[in-house]
Amino acid sequence: MAQNGALATLKDLAEKEVDDAALQLGAMRRGYQQAEEQLTMLIDYQHEYRTNLNTDMTQGIGSQRWINYQQFIQTLEKAIEQHRQQLSQWDQKVDKALNFWREKKQRLQAWTTLQNRQASATLLAENRLDQKKMDEFAQRASMRKPE
Repeated sequence: MAQNGALATLKDLAEKEVDDAALQLGAMRRGYQQAEEQLTMLIDYQHEYRTNLNTDMTQGIGSQRWINYQQFIQTLEKAIEQHRQQLSQWDQKVDKALNFWREKKQRLQAWTTLQNRQASATLLAENRLDQKKMDEFAQRASMRKPE
């Protein structure tokens, strides 16, 4: 019985670890999604800015304004590259959290299987004991035949 209690405790701990790992995985996925949204916004902004530049160039722009456009676009490209790197890091974090969750889930399944096997073994032992008692009772009853 104490062993069954220990298995239940270990299974409960494994369930908590799975829950914690799921929460961590959710946080990593939210971080990835936010980084992806920021990158999309920067790329959209870059596209809009280039479109405006092309429009302005057809009408003619001054050299200082052209230099400002180029500097700003370079800065924007650097920001986009940094966000791509950040997105890649978030992707790695999500993969790591997913693997961690899978590991914890597998461990929980192992503890559940052990607990189920223990319960089956206990039930089988109880059934055998009951059968043995019934056989002994039947044997005693057959020995007491009334004369």
